[in-house]
Amino acid sequence: MTGMRIERLDLIAYGAFDGHSLHDLGAPGVHLVHGPNEAGKSTALSALDQLLYGIDHNSPYAFLHRARTRLGARLSTADGVALEIVRRKKRKDALVDGDGTPIGQDALAPFLGGIDRDTFTTEFALNSDELRRGGKLLSSGEGDMAQMLAAARSGMRLKAVLDTIESRQDRLFRVRGRTNPRINVALGRLKELRLTAREATLQPGQYRGAEQAAAEAGANLVAAEKELKRVQVLREDKQRLLGILPLLDEQRDLEDQIAEITARGPSAPDDIREQLGDLLREQSNHHAVCSKNAPLVEDIDQRLATTGDDGSPLPNAAAIERLSKEITAILDAVTQRDESSGKAARTRNEAESRLRTVHPRATLTDEHLYRLPAALRTTGQNLRDEGRKRHEALDRARDTVERHREKSERLGKELSSLPASEDVTPLKNAYIAVPHDLPDKLTSTQATEKKCAQRFQQTLNRLDLPELPPEDVLNLRLPELGRVTEAEAGHRELDKGHSERAAELDQTQRRLATYRRKLARLVTGDAPPTRDDLRAHRALRDDLITRFRDDPDAEAPLQEAVRRADTTVDLMLQHAEEVNKRAETEREIAELESAVPELQAAVEEAHTDLTQARQSWDALWDGFPAPSPEPGRGTGVLDAVDRLKTEAQDLQDVRIDLREQRDRLQAHTARLKDLLRLGDAPPSTDAAVLFTEVLSTAGARLDEHDAAAAKRAVAQRDLDNAEAELADAEAAETRAAKDVEEHGEQWRRFLGDAGLPADRDFDTALTELNVLFQVAGEVDAATAIEDALRQAEKRISDFEGLLRETLRSCGRSVPTSTIGWHQAIETLERDLQRQRDDDRTRQGLLDHKSNLDKQIEDASHELKEIESRLQDFRARLGVSTIAEMEDAVGRARDLREKSTALANIQRALPSGAELARLRGHGTSADKLTAELVELDQRISELEETRDRWLEQRTTRRDAFARLNGGEDAARVTADIAATCAELAEDAEEFLRLEAARVALLACMDEYRNSDQEPVLAQASEMFAKLSLGRYTGLELSDEERPSIRAKSSTGTLPPTALSEGTRDQLYLALRLATLERHAAAGNALPIAVDDIFMTFDEQRTEAALHVLDTMADRFQIIVFTHHEHVIRSAAKQLPKDHCHVHHLPRSQPG
Repeated sequence: MTGMRIERLDLIAYGAFDGHSLHDLGAPGVHLVHGPNEAGKSTALSALDQLLYGIDHNSPYAFLHRARTRLGARLSTADGVALEIVRRKKRKDALVDGDGTPIGQDALAPFLGGIDRDTFTTEFALNSDELRRGGKLLSSGEGDMAQMLAAARSGMRLKAVLDTIESRQDRLFRVRGRTNPRINVALGRLKELRLTAREATLQPGQYRGAEQAAAEAGANLVAAEKELKRVQVLREDKQRLLGILPLLDEQRDLEDQIAEITARGPSAPDDIREQLGDLLREQSNHHAVCSKNAPLVEDIDQRLATTGDDGSPLPNAAAIERLSKEITAILDAVTQRDESSGKAARTRNEAESRLRTVHPRATLTDEHLYRLPAALRTTGQNLRDEGRKRHEALDRARDTVERHREKSERLGKELSSLPASEDVTPLKNAYIAVPHDLPDKLTSTQATEKKCAQRFQQTLNRLDLPELPPEDVLNLRLPELGRVTEAEAGHRELDKGHSERAAELDQTQRRLATYRRKLARLVTGDAPPTRDDLRAHRALRDDLITRFRDDPDAEAPLQEAVRRADTTVDLMLQHAEEVNKRAETEREIAELESAVPELQAAVEEAHTDLTQARQSWDALWDGFPAPSPEPGRGTGVLDAVDRLKTEAQDLQDVRIDLREQRDRLQAHTARLKDLLRLGDAPPSTDAAVLFTEVLSTAGARLDEHDAAAAKRAVAQRDLDNAEAELADAEAAETRAAKDVEEHGEQWRRFLGDAGLPADRDFDTALTELNVLFQVAGEVDAATAIEDALRQAEKRISDFEGLLRETLRSCGRSVPTSTIGWHQAIETLERDLQRQRDDDRTRQGLLDHKSNLDKQIEDASHELKEIESRLQDFRARLGVSTIAEMEDAVGRARDLREKSTALANIQRALPSGAELARLRGHGTSADKLTAELVELDQRISELEETRDRWLEQRTTRRDAFARLNGGEDAARVTADIAATCAELAEDAEEFLRLEAARVALLACMDEYRNSDQEPVLAQASEMFAKLSLGRYTGLELSDEERPSIRAKSSTGTLPPTALSEGTRDQLYLALRLATLERHAAAGNALPIAVDDIFMTFDEQRTEAALHVLDTMADRFQIIVFTHHEHVIRSAAKQLPKDHCHVHHLPRSQPG
């Protein structure tokens, strides 16, 4: 069973890769080779078949490394066989093993299991393009089950071949449908040629009539074309006139309108026409501004007169705003003053009571007792923590010393109980001097000697030589290679001459017999027609032709007479050809009969020369201990004897090595026995077995000694370590005690700095220290309260003074208590805001009035300017009113529009002479329309007449040209012969293609009948998984050539009804199912797929990965992809030990 796997793929120098390897490919599961676009994915995929079957000489992947291109791998089989290989781009010794030794392609036979390159690339490799082609084959509706299975098995190759054959057949012949295949076209041409031949052989007497008829048809055609051209020109003129009639009418209307406008009065010049409207609109606008603004100014004056000016709060605006801003804070300060007046005294009393808990006779005036540095608290906490650590370290050090003292005493007792060791140096030296692979080498040499002896004997047998020892073989004397080669060449030349003479004699005799049979067929007793018979038939034909002009009923006798005349001519020609053929055949027979005796003599002479050459050949091999070889095998025998001598020399060398290895084995055995003081072994004991036993005994003895020495050394080392550890523990104990003493001194200094008694422990001292810090904080808080009260009193006094002054300045009464302060300030704020609003309103009215006065002044000025320009316009036009000026402008505008339209019409009309000619045909539209209809009918009739005479002229000229007799008949006869020859070639090719098509379909049917059921069952199961259960399987239709259908819960569907992605999954299921036969046959090679999930969504991609994973126990599965989501799907869905991701370097082009 092969089951080959590529455990490691080395891209040593291939494509853009240089020294990259894919490791651990042999692990079970799915292997995903991932890399971005241009990373070398396709290059790595192509490396598989190039590695296994050879690098192509013109490989596109050798563009970088050229002759250095090479691949490597480690291959293994299910039987445990492994092989390291390197494939080089060379014509010779391209495949080497891991040591660089050349090996042939046969070395891969146990791994490939008989699978050739073509089968591997078309069945075990699948890319996205081929997957889509398979899906398209399903969607085309052309693939029955046989084609589907064949395509899945051969990777679309058989289907492509079948399509090529059928396409070529369609180009050659079709029973129905297209009429342009070559055979169909040739058959049609042959039919026409035979009809032409029959017509060309006729010789009617109407030659002059046909000539006159052709000339008459030509003259009538010229007259018809001339009349047609005249009528067409006339129609074009009338059509143009009909098109310009509306323009002429419009031209007259415009000219009348222009005259009428001019008569009504003057027209305004362009500047007046363009400016008058704007000036009148501006005049109206300015009048409107003056009328609108005058009452507004009057209204503003009245409002200003009624607006008062009481500005008493305004001079005190800053003071009012300050009072309003501070009132809330001042009232809060009053409240806080009332609440905090006794709080400072209470805080000082509490602080003094707390101080006396630490220092019983102290008062707050003793600030040195509670005004301590803030860092003292942190120092105390650090000293407390450090003291605890040092006391704990001292306790641990004492425990450690006791534990190590007990351990040291125990290990000393154990070392004393161990025995002393002996000296085994001589035995050890002898043991080391022994090559441990000597028995294996001896066994290998014995096997090699056996193989060499077998090969030597086989070569002797192949050469039919007697039993000879190797030394006699080495002394054999053989003829020189040059003499053998020369003799063989001479014998081949003589044998070739003899064969050629014999073949020539045989061919001549066969030709002679063929010509004699041909002559017998040509000799017949039928008499040929005479010239008198021919003249009689022609006279009757000519007479009937003359009568046929006056009597049409004579057509049937005329046709019969023509047929008889033609038959007579054919019989005469046939007889003449037979006479010529008979004479030619008799001449050939005479020449062949004279040549046969000469050829027989040449054959006998060549046979004699060949016999003499054989005798000389046998003389060359005198002394050869076997019969002389056949000529042509001499060099092969010389080569075989050379190989025999090489094998004899190899056999002698192996036997010498075998004797030397046996002597070395015995010497080493004797030395070890002496050192081990062993007795003699029985005489029947094999030397290799005895050596192995003695070597094993010596090794065991040395191992025992080494174990005892190692045990004693370990015990001594443990004791030394224990004593060192005890010393370290005692030193650590001393250091810990010293640290505790030093910390006590630091603690006592700390208590002195804090003013605390020296007997205080860690926690008590820190608690009293916190109390002292709290006392200091309470004293500071009482001081702060007193300072805040003094500041509040000042702020309240200042605020009250400002309030009294402001109220008196504004003429307001002053409140008697703080309760009325807030209301008095709010009243001042409202009065101030009202006064400010009145000021802003008055200023706004003044600004508005100024703006209106400015607008009235500007409008009055513009009106004077406009009136001046209007007066100028009236003078220029000679009018007195605005209405008259507007009428003049309107006339100018109308006149301009009409003049422009008239100019456009004049440009569209023809020139004067042409216009006059067209007007000569009439000016009525109805009349012109009727005439055009008549002319169209006339043109149609003339075109029919012209076409009819053109056809008549062509027909009559062709009939006239065919009346020239034998020249056309000969040409047609030659065309018929050429067409028949082409038909014969095309028909032969069509039959060959049909035979190939039938054979290919039979092959597909045979494969379907043998593999259909198991493949369909396997594909059904895979398709159900790939489609996530949407389709339950596959089945075949009931047709004569069944096609495949997908089963679902609602029925069955043909592939044409499936989506593109589902068709791709169906083809993938068929393709994978066909591979199972390789697993059953034991030749499963790796399956490599490249981006086959292009049309799969994420769920179906995961399903496809599951299907591939189920095959991983029988095949090695390698998936090439550049999609990250495929890697994520595999990592999410596959078991961790069945998902292996291999990354290609990003910089590689692919």
